[in-house]
Amino acid sequence: MSTEPDPGATGPSQDGWRHLHPLSPLLKGGIAFLAVLAYVVSQQADALFGANRDDPTQGHLGLAAVGVVVVLLAIIAGAWVSWRFSRFRVAETLIELRTGVLFRQHRQVRFDRIQAVDLGRPLLARLTGLSEVVVQSAGGKDSHLKLAFLTDAQAQQVREQLMALAGRSDEATGSGLSDADFADLPAPGPVGDRVLAVPNARILQSVLYSGPGLAIVVAVPALVLSVALGVPEMVAWLGPMTLAIGSAHLKRLTQECNFELVHQGDRLRIRHGLTDLRTTTVPLHRIQAIEVSQSLPWRLTGWWRIKVNVAGAGTGAGDAETQTVLMPVGHREEALRVLALVHPGIPRDAALAALEGQGPGEGFVTSTTRARHLDPLSWRRQGYAVLPDGLLTRRGAWYRAAQFVPHARIQSLKVEQGPVQRRRGVATVRIVSTVGPVSPAVAHLDEPDATRLLNEQVVRSGRARQRV
Repeated sequence: MSTEPDPGATGPSQDGWRHLHPLSPLLKGGIAFLAVLAYVVSQQADALFGANRDDPTQGHLGLAAVGVVVVLLAIIAGAWVSWRFSRFRVAETLIELRTGVLFRQHRQVRFDRIQAVDLGRPLLARLTGLSEVVVQSAGGKDSHLKLAFLTDAQAQQVREQLMALAGRSDEATGSGLSDADFADLPAPGPVGDRVLAVPNARILQSVLYSGPGLAIVVAVPALVLSVALGVPEMVAWLGPMTLAIGSAHLKRLTQECNFELVHQGDRLRIRHGLTDLRTTTVPLHRIQAIEVSQSLPWRLTGWWRIKVNVAGAGTGAGDAETQTVLMPVGHREEALRVLALVHPGIPRDAALAALEGQGPGEGFVTSTTRARHLDPLSWRRQGYAVLPDGLLTRRGAWYRAAQFVPHARIQSLKVEQGPVQRRRGVATVRIVSTVGPVSPAVAHLDEPDATRLLNEQVVRSGRARQRV
C-alpha cells in the first residue's frame, strides 16, 4: 500500500502524515506583502505631505494597483499550493517532511542524529499564536528540518516528543502520530529552575559599552552635525561606517533581548529574541568547551560573557549563535553560577583565579619572564591548570578570557613555535575542540612546560574517553 499522502486531504492520513497550520502560507506570504506595502507607502509619502513628486506609473495608477493585487494574490496562492503539498510525520525511528509541487523534496532526520529541537516565534507568528519547530541534526545547518508553522502548544508537544525519542533512539517508538496521538503526547516538560534572566536595559548598555558601541555614540552626533552643516565629505565617510557598525549591533540587540536561561535536568533551555522570539534546547552532554570573557570597557561594570562549543552547532550566525551564547552579559557571580552548572567539577577558587588572577596560584602553570617581551601586558596571566575533570586555561590582560575543556572532549593538541619564540625558548599550545567560538590556547609557555602539557594531556584525554 502506498504511503504517499493525499494532497487533497485535510486531516491526517492513516499512516500519520499531517499538514502544517493553515495560516502558514499567509505568514510566509506576509513578508512579501509587507515589502510591497512599504514600497507603496514610501511612494505616497511625498503626496501625503503635500509635495510634488514624479508619478512612476505615468498616469496609470489604477492599473498599477491592480498589478500589485495580482502579484500579492499570486504569492499567496503559490504559498497555499505549497502548503497543501507539505506534510510531516513522526515515524518509528525518524521525523519526515515532504514539500514541493513541481520539485518535490523529502527530508528525514533520524532520532539518533538529532542535536537539538528549537522553537522559533517570528513577529508575525507571535501575533497569530504560532511557532516553528527547528530540528537540528548532526549533519549541520543544511540538514536541519523546519516545521513552519504549528500552534504554539502543538509545537511544544512535538519538541518534547522528539527530545524524548532522541534520548532513547535505539528503542522502538511505535508508529507515526495521528490526531489522537497528538492528544496523547506528553505535555511540555517542567518549567525548570531559572538560572539567569538578563534585563533588556543591561543588554542595551552592554552593546553601548563596547569598542564599536562607543564609536557609534561618537559617530552619530558627528553625522547629524555634518548633515546640518552641509559637509558631504564627512557624511560620505561617517554614513557607511555608522550604518555597518550600527546594523551589526542592532542585530545583536534584537537577538539577545529577553534573554533567559533555564536548567531542566540534563539540558539547558535558552529563550531570547525581540522580534523573533526563539527557544533553544542545549543538552549539557553536548557542550564541548566553555569560555568566560570580559572586554576592557566591561571591566568598569564587572560584566562577563559566556560562550560555548556545542557538538553539531557549528559556527557563524543564525541558528548556531542561539546555542553558543549561554550568557550575553552578566556579573561575576552570575558567570560563576552558570559555569558551575555546566561543569560542577571546577572549584570556585580555581574559577576565580582563571577569571581575575595571575601568577602560579591555584595550580596554574604560567609563562616565565622570557615571555615578557613577547607579551608585556598579560604574560603573568597566560597559563593553564589541570583539574580532575578537565583543562582550565586563561589569557589576556585587557581582554580577559578563561576557558575550560573536559579531558574527554579535547580532540587534539598542537605545539606552535615561531622564530621569535624559538629564540626566547617558549612555545604556544593550542587545544583543539569541536567547531565553535571557543578556541583554548596557552601562549608563551617554556618549551619543557609546553612539551609536558602535550604529552601528559594526551594520556589524560585517552583515559577520560575510555571512562565515558
